Amino acid sequence: MRYMLILLGLMFANVASAMDCQNLPSCESLGYSKESVENCADGGYVLCPFDETYKKCVDYDCAKLGFSESDKTSWCGKLAKCKGNPRMTLCQNLCEIGDVFYDNGTCGYAQDYDPNDKTKTPVGVVFYVSDEGRHGKVVALKELRAKHLQNYWANQQGTADTIIPMGILDYDFNYYTNEDDLLLHLKAFESPLFDGKANTLKMLEGQQSEAGCSNGNYHEDTREWDLYCQPTAALLAMEYVPDQVSLDNPITGQKQWYIPSIGEMMQLYGTDFSQIGDKYWGNSGSNGEVLKIVNQTLTTLKKGAIPVVTYWTSSPAVSSGTLICTFNFNGGIRGTDGRSHSFYVRPVLAF
Repeated sequence: MRYMLILLGLMFANVASAMDCQNLPSCESLGYSKESVENCADGGYVLCPFDETYKKCVDYDCAKLGFSESDKTSWCGKLAKCKGNPRMTLCQNLCEIGDVFYDNGTCGYAQDYDPNDKTKTPVGVVFYVSDEGRHGKVVALKELRAKHLQNYWANQQGTADTIIPMGILDYDFNYYTNEDDLLLHLKAFESPLFDGKANTLKMLEGQQSEAGCSNGNYHEDTREWDLYCQPTAALLAMEYVPDQVSLDNPITGQKQWYIPSIGEMMQLYGTDFSQIGDKYWGNSGSNGEVLKIVNQTLTTLKKGAIPVVTYWTSSPAVSSGTLICTFNFNGGIRGTDGRSHSFYVRPVLAF
């Protein structure tokens, strides 16, 4: 595909100076035809840019394109095969949406995942990329577990390990004053709504706001303390480490994961931001296209699709932090809820 684009680019450059803007050249005059391309050398051909029913055979020179027969499997997560000679490969390190993300910071195609490869451990799925794939965001393979909180939530059948309280603390956010103001920042792609790590760290600085926490009525290792007196969700997110990954792994270990912001959750689900209506509430613009790709990779990894439930985000809906933005994966619905309630948390990381 990359080779085809290069050829098309060169062709446009050659014909641009002579082309009449009102009269495009015919595909035949440029050497294309509707004849079968089955006999093209190495199966190589390009499409006519004016009518893709016309094709033209091309010759692939794998070596000139940077492909080689050297073994790259020990250090390259993504190998592209040359169409002209499948034995010749090129390392394609750039990440794409739907790639498997490994503990060593490399990406790999889902179809190339090898469960018997013990040199690297899958830790998540890429759901957003920037800088042509050099940077992006990764969603973890599972929800956070409440750990020490699970006994306190045993009455929540089936969710005791996964629903997590945010913690009733005062969070010092000065980004937005109400949902309407929040929407303007969201549609402008402003960083506080797309930087969940900064928000999660901010939550760790929350001040205890319940009287029982400050006057000594509640004590550590009690239900009340866990629920009211600490930023529980933020603490669990920063403590998260994927299975088989060391705590001190500087890429995917502890303190690398965080609660995604509302903007990041919308990116994970798949959202056309230009189609968001004039209200924060609802699911205008939500299309679920990214989620489909992510879930396909999760299925390949045998981790199961992301549950259709409501998740916390790390974005407060108002400056005081008393209302927190939530995101429901049943249709991509944006909402808010009080910090005393409990929802799922799916950690993410940035690379």
